[in-house]
Amino acid sequence: VLANAGKQSTPGLEMEGMWQPSDAWRLTLAATFLDPEYDSFVGASGVNGPEDLSGTTPAGIHKVTVDTSTTYYFDLGSTQSFIRGEYTYADKIQVIENVPAEVASAKVSTFNGSLGFGWSNGLELIIWGRNLFNDEYLLSAFPSVAQAGSYSGYPNQPRTFGVTLSSTF
Repeated sequence: VLANAGKQSTPGLEMEGMWQPSDAWRLTLAATFLDPEYDSFVGASGVNGPEDLSGTTPAGIHKVTVDTSTTYYFDLGSTQSFIRGEYTYADKIQVIENVPAEVASAKVSTFNGSLGFGWSNGLELIIWGRNLFNDEYLLSAFPSVAQAGSYSGYPNQPRTFGVTLSSTF
């Protein structure tokens, strides 16, 4: 079912910044603060069928999102190297209107890390890990087909590790 809200407002504030206190350290911060609301949404596809969602918070929009990172650059022998940590936080939301929040809600608290080495010949090696603390949440959800009262969802990626090798020439 596809439907359009009559009117939705999302006032907010977004900010980002970077501070490099020395050649070796770089810190970043980005934050978004939103106040989303359906001003008018009659006939929305809700948990119990068509609903009037006017005056409610739209699903899938975090009111607070914060991304931060710190990177330390250093020389290791003949390599220009770095170590980086990244953290993402987003407050709890209902993922989608037609699936109950107790079934499909999401609160994000994810930490990533990487270690990189670069050589003067253009070769670069990065060892990385994503979602290192194995944060679990749903990206999307929907009522299951042909099974009333059942729901299906798509989870975020689990903890992953990898190596990237690249060359600039």
